[in-house]
Amino acid sequence: MIDHLLSGLFLVAGLALFVWHRYCLYVARYELTALQHAILRDPLTGLANRAGLVDAWTQLAALRPWVVVLDLDGFKPVNDTHGHAAGDVVLTAVAQRLRRVHGVSARLGGDEFAALLLDANPATAARQLAAAIAAPVALPSGVAVSVTASIGLAPASPSGLAAALADADAAMYRAKSTRAGVVAFDPLRDDHATTDPRPALRVRDLAPAVGVGR
Repeated sequence: MIDHLLSGLFLVAGLALFVWHRYCLYVARYELTALQHAILRDPLTGLANRAGLVDAWTQLAALRPWVVVLDLDGFKPVNDTHGHAAGDVVLTAVAQRLRRVHGVSARLGGDEFAALLLDANPATAARQLAAAIAAPVALPSGVAVSVTASIGLAPASPSGLAAALADADAAMYRAKSTRAGVVAFDPLRDDHATTDPRPALRVRDLAPAVGVGR
């Protein structure tokens, strides 16, 4: 009887160890997946970050998405008048509106965003996005604020994401300087100069990351 009891105890102990091992394996895989997800996401908005945009490009490049660079106009006065917490509310609201695009949206940093558009009419989609972003945002204080967006569009480049982003960046600067709202890249009108009065734009910092991602 003692032998049967010991056998039972060993069986229970073995089963417990097996279950514990499976549980630990599950937790490890879950934590790894969560870590990988966090590495590719902007912590404030939940959109893809730079690395996430590169990852999305590797998956969507064959579909030749249009590349969008978007910069907010009127965002600094929101920060200066209502504080950085209010600015975060605006950025989060803009991110929610960016999620409507057919494709992948990303926050490059500050008030600059990007997207890979899988749309038959990217210019129309960009204008709809600009209209959505211009809608008022209600702050926790009850005050409503508004920002607008300057948007540059560029087709997928054979040279890769960095080149397409640079083209979209140049178009975005023309949209901003002319207050046109949405502009498609035109190699005869847009250049990639970074001299004054044009500010250095953050998308240029993405080029090394794209090289690493390949």
